[in-house]
Amino acid sequence: MKLSFFFYRLFLALLIFGLYSPLTFAESAMLAPKAKESLLLDVQKLSNDTLVAVGERGHILKSDDLAKSWQQQTVPTQSNLTALDFFNDEIGIAVGFQQTILLTKDGGKSWTLVYSDKDSVEYPALFDVKFIDAKRVIAIGAFGLYLESNDGGESWQDREIEALGDFYGGFSHFYGLAQDNKNGHIYLAGEKFVATETEDGEEISTGLIAVSKDKGQTWTKITSPYDGSFFGIKVAPNNSIFVYGLKGNIFSTKDSGASWESVDLKTNSGIHDMVFLGNDFYAVGTGGFLSNKNAQLVDTRDDLKGRAALVPLNDDELLIVGEKGVERLTISSQVQEVN
Repeated sequence: MKLSFFFYRLFLALLIFGLYSPLTFAESAMLAPKAKESLLLDVQKLSNDTLVAVGERGHILKSDDLAKSWQQQTVPTQSNLTALDFFNDEIGIAVGFQQTILLTKDGGKSWTLVYSDKDSVEYPALFDVKFIDAKRVIAIGAFGLYLESNDGGESWQDREIEALGDFYGGFSHFYGLAQDNKNGHIYLAGEKFVATETEDGEEISTGLIAVSKDKGQTWTKITSPYDGSFFGIKVAPNNSIFVYGLKGNIFSTKDSGASWESVDLKTNSGIHDMVFLGNDFYAVGTGGFLSNKNAQLVDTRDDLKGRAALVPLNDDELLIVGEKGVERLTISSQVQEVN
């Protein structure tokens, strides 16, 4: 299987950001004075305006003043952390390399290592995690890695979801999870997979999109509008579903995937994350790319360092994390029309 363009979530520094960080597994992350300038891959904003970000070498940063200052937290791992999700302002989970799963019950101040498999070669990393409800949590990753918890993240079990396999019974990488809070459906997006073969033996591949209507117990693939890889999936406030991935591809559906509409951002950058703000959305990706849904070039980093994730701080500001750590961006001062 060829490595996907977004396989930076597994070999993130080597493939996308041009920075190599060895995979390690140690008792605790080292406190680094410049941790907020290091590679960060995900960020969450809690309802009390607390921000929590995760990244390389087990770095977890916390801000209690809306990103004006950051404090690195003591964390019982040095594994690269790729994603996090909070059920409320107190309970959250971070995941990463070596199947590392960390649990916090105090809003990100302290973390407990609840699961890991440092010796796994077949399933080396987790790429996303999602609270389905207070008890049920799902984490997904490389080569079909699928872990679930039914006690709020305290313990974990692995499953092989045959319905998400390819034509040969193998698995592509699972990258993103999202939930529609209106109907409870869960959506999964991933790397392209071999869907079928022609009579001449030619492989036909397509991007992976799937839905579960029973909290992840069973899954069904959704017909994809794109034959490349998807790196994430989101549910908009109006319940439209958006998938995004390679070469600037973003698609949306209002009918659960029966039909899709392409969103042209006029870029070939891989899209890493997107957020909704009012009637608009903002997407970030490789080369320091950031754009809104109308393909207005909001901002591109002069150094072209990759942007990995973002959250809105308010109606006019975004908090972005990526290769160069955290950055705070005022939207209105950056908008430039694309010719």
